Amino acid sequence: MEKETDRVSASAETNRTEAASCAKPRRRVMQVTWSLVAGGSEMYAFTIASGLDPQTYQSAICALDKGGAMEEEIRRAGIPFEVMNRRPGVDIGLMWRLYKLFRKHKVDVIHTHHFNQLFYSLAGARLVGARIIHTEHSVEYFKRRRLRVALRWMSVFCHKILAIGEDGARALREQVGIPRRKLEIVSAGVDPAAFNHSRSEARQELGIEEEARVAIIVARLFPEKNHRLLLRAFSEVARRVTGARLLIVGDGVERDSIRSEIERLGLQDSVEMLGVRRDVARLLAASDVFVLSSDREGLPIAVLEAMAAGKPVVATGVGDLPLVVRDGETGRVVPDGDAKAMAEAVIEVLSDKEQSREMGERARCLVAEEFSLQAMIERHAQLYG
Repeated sequence: MEKETDRVSASAETNRTEAASCAKPRRRVMQVTWSLVAGGSEMYAFTIASGLDPQTYQSAICALDKGGAMEEEIRRAGIPFEVMNRRPGVDIGLMWRLYKLFRKHKVDVIHTHHFNQLFYSLAGARLVGARIIHTEHSVEYFKRRRLRVALRWMSVFCHKILAIGEDGARALREQVGIPRRKLEIVSAGVDPAAFNHSRSEARQELGIEEEARVAIIVARLFPEKNHRLLLRAFSEVARRVTGARLLIVGDGVERDSIRSEIERLGLQDSVEMLGVRRDVARLLAASDVFVLSSDREGLPIAVLEAMAAGKPVVATGVGDLPLVVRDGETGRVVPDGDAKAMAEAVIEVLSDKEQSREMGERARCLVAEEFSLQAMIERHAQLYG
């Protein structure tokens, strides 16, 4: 009887071994970003990498220029990453180093984010036979003809070119000339459950008074975000709304000029620059309104996160923002470049708590219904093959 049991056990073990050897190998997918700072496209890439089914996909991340605040979070997620430290100017040697990296990781899919990442990755991806997916997060560089021509040529070698909103897709079709068959919109997605923090607890942890009226912007400190416009608007808000405060989250090339503008406007007591933060959900919970003063945008994930946190949004009507920031429903839309209109909108939202609460609830419902994180992950998985 013992021999029979041993024979059955051995047979079962053999079957398991054979099944494992016949199992389909995981598909290796590498996200290629500019850096590992907590920017919109970097967070987008990390969300995909960490959200893919680990039984089917093996994720990795490559930053071409520099590391950043996300490194520890990526490490905790168990995702291997590389920082290539691109040299100034056109770094042709980087193309060779990327080829060796792709070959070392035996990648099946390269997913690039923004023009430069596709430019440097294309040759290496082709040489190792990887499928190339490219997401274009910005339409700003389309103003330059040579870059439009370059992207149109590179798109020939891509499996799909992705836009995160209709505004970007339209620019890719009409300005760049990407064929419809190769172009697809895959909107960003967020998980509302990750933004369900208590307002009172968040304020207590952050040392923010309960009666304060708090606006927040989460964005890179770059010229196109136009923080100076927001500061001009907020100088009026601070004058007319008791306890008004503005939290500026993010970092970038405009850091020093923004700090100088705060001092010039005398806003040191009501505006706080927090730099890059990894507790954005808590900061949103402690705030009353999310603001965005950009001159140009696609569909920023930071706006969707604020809406998922139940916050009304006051934003300029650029890009795809009016699709989600529905004026009078989920927030207020103001003309870009109009500091006075932005000030009035922020004052209105901060002054009417009931209206603010209702807008925030509608914003949360909109994100839950139309910007599902799971749908975003699943669509990328299908594109990866």
